[in-house]
Amino acid sequence: MNKPIPTAWGHFSLVEATIAMMKEALKDEKNEYFTLISGAHIPLYPLDELVSLIKNRYKKTTFSKHFSFHTKVKSQKVLRVGSIAPHPFDLYNAVCQFFICRRSDVIKFVETFEEYSKYFVKDEVIFADEFYFWAVARDLKMDFVMGKAPTYSDWRMDIIGKDGVPERTPRVISLLNEIMVDFLRKQGFLYARKLESQSLITKNPVSNQKNIDSGSNQIRINSSWKIR
Repeated sequence: MNKPIPTAWGHFSLVEATIAMMKEALKDEKNEYFTLISGAHIPLYPLDELVSLIKNRYKKTTFSKHFSFHTKVKSQKVLRVGSIAPHPFDLYNAVCQFFICRRSDVIKFVETFEEYSKYFVKDEVIFADEFYFWAVARDLKMDFVMGKAPTYSDWRMDIIGKDGVPERTPRVISLLNEIMVDFLRKQGFLYARKLESQSLITKNPVSNQKNIDSGSNQIRINSSWKIR
């Protein structure tokens, strides 16, 4: 993208950045499916197989309910301090931001962004990325479903931070081995997060694809990851 959008945790800028990426991706008319991944994601299948699974499993735009109760409660602020009345959102639902969209719905998100974005207070921490798209899809009566999340995250809140408060971010996956990859595949996940430079990857889930640099044995999605 020629003009990257600065983002902040939980802010409406995340929605603005997603819309900007959608606009960019729509320029390629061959793109049928759209899903968010981050630098902390790793695919659990080779690219060709991944594309085939998406086509077979996600016939409609698919959202998934968020699995963090804390996020559900906190992000309901969108209907109070985070929204501007009179807004059209009479119901609230927190969904995982790693949804999968069909092209026709992405076009609608882009075309209606100016209209719907005016209802949100943009400098409030309101987890808008986990509310906005579901809310707009519902208000526009899009043909979407609530289904399986494509991304696995471990949101157990038993890690205590330096301030003595449980951490509210997904756990870093310290080890990704063959057993875990097979387990996550059986659970229906396409990606896993959160992986960082210290994560040990002993099972290469995309070994027969060009995602791997054979010289350095690194996954190109994030050059800091090494399979050891």
